[in-house]
Amino acid sequence: KDHKPEFAKEEQEILEQLYKGWLGYWNKESMHDPGANQSRRFYDFEEMLSFDMFGTSGRGKFKEHFESVFPYYVDGQMEYKDLEIVVLSPTHAFSTGSQHTWGKAGGDPFSITFRRTGIARKKDGQWKWIHEHLSFPVNMATRLADFNEETAALDSFKVQ
Repeated sequence: KDHKPEFAKEEQEILEQLYKGWLGYWNKESMHDPGANQSRRFYDFEEMLSFDMFGTSGRGKFKEHFESVFPYYVDGQMEYKDLEIVVLSPTHAFSTGSQHTWGKAGGDPFSITFRRTGIARKKDGQWKWIHEHLSFPVNMATRLADFNEETAALDSFKVQ
């Protein structure tokens, strides 16, 4: 019901420009881009809000966050699961899904799966991220994060 036929073109643009574009960058280009400079094309740096495992960056502060984190992860692979793109207007959309990322960061192997929510805006014919929220489920009973999305919702707390 949230997928309006009149926005099918925009859904496809977001899939191609942001998701397949990002996968192409991350899985093929990033290892040849030590500063992650080519990945800047996916973000509106002035408008971007980021909430992820490395902290929060408010509007106008994403450049600092980007430059301290992104170059560290250029030797990796990525895939998406349960991706859903919902276009709200010809210029705004949100998406949800799970993102699995693995490889080496600073030479150390890693493999993490997190939930991803993004808000994109179209400007000058290009879709760019203006909000990104990456999170892990937390087992409330043990207070431990589940870095691979293996915890079932009802296993992490008891409803009385």
